[in-house]
Amino acid sequence: MKSSESEEYYHVCTDGKALDWMFKDREDFINGINRIAICSIESNVTVKAYTLMDNHAHLVMRGKLQQCKDFIIRFKTQTGRWISSKYNIKNHLKHLPTQLIHIKDEEQLLETIAYLDRNSIVAGYCSLPSEYPWSSAKYLFKSSGGGTAGRRISDYSKREIKELLHTWTKLPDHWIVDDEGMICPENFLDIKSIEALYKSPLRYLYYLSKKLEGKIEMQQGTSTFIPDKELRPIIESISKQFFDKRPIKELDFNSRLLLCKILRSAAKNSGCPLFF
Repeated sequence: MKSSESEEYYHVCTDGKALDWMFKDREDFINGINRIAICSIESNVTVKAYTLMDNHAHLVMRGKLQQCKDFIIRFKTQTGRWISSKYNIKNHLKHLPTQLIHIKDEEQLLETIAYLDRNSIVAGYCSLPSEYPWSSAKYLFKSSGGGTAGRRISDYSKREIKELLHTWTKLPDHWIVDDEGMICPENFLDIKSIEALYKSPLRYLYYLSKKLEGKIEMQQGTSTFIPDKELRPIIESISKQFFDKRPIKELDFNSRLLLCKILRSAAKNSGCPLFF
C-alpha cells in the first residue's frame, strides 16, 4: 500500500515465545502505551493499532521503512531501560527477536488489525476486544460521549513531563494525560482512517470473527498452523488407528469428541498448537 511519500503499512511484533514477560503490572502497561506514543513522535510514524500482552507486543503503523525500524529500536531500548530501572534486570530485551512485516494490500491490513484485536480473546483475558485495556480495539467505533478526562501536555512544565512520562521529547500541547499518568491513546491513534477502512462496525465484526491466527502467524514465519488439506489425512489416520480402522465420517458424536481430545493432547505435548 504505497503512497507518493513512500510510506507503507507495517506489522511490528515481538516474539511471544522468547520471554516470560515484558509487562508485569498495570504500571508497566501504562508506561508501555506511553512509549508507543512517544516513539511515534520521535520516529515520525502513525500508529494505526496496537496490542500489548504480558510477554509480547503487536503494532500496526504507517511510515517509511527506516522510520518503522527506528520505532522498533526506540521502543525496545526504552522498555529495556524501564525494566532495568524498576526491576533491576539488565539486558532483559537485548536479544528479543522483533519482526517488521510489510502489509501489502488493504485486505491484509484489515486482517492484521483484526488479528491484533483478537489476541486478548484468544489468550482468554476477555470475551470482547473492547474489554481489554491494553489494546487499541476499545477505541474503534466508540460511542460518542464526553471528552477525555485529564490534563493537557501544555499544562505541565518540561520537568513535570520528564518525571511523569520519562521523556524530554516535545509532545503535542493538545495531548491529554489521564489521572493515572497515561497518554490517552485517542491522541496518537489514527482511529478515523481505520474506521473508514472497515466502513462499519458490522464489517469490523466480520473480520474479528475470522480465525486469523494461523494465517497471520504464517506471515510472521512462526506459525504451527496446518492447512486443511494437510490436516485431513492426519485426522483420518488417527481415526483409523484408534477406532477400528473406521474413517472419520463413520464416527459417532462421542467418538469425534474423543478424537478432538486426542488431537489437542498430541498438539500440546509436542508444543505445536493446532488451529482448526
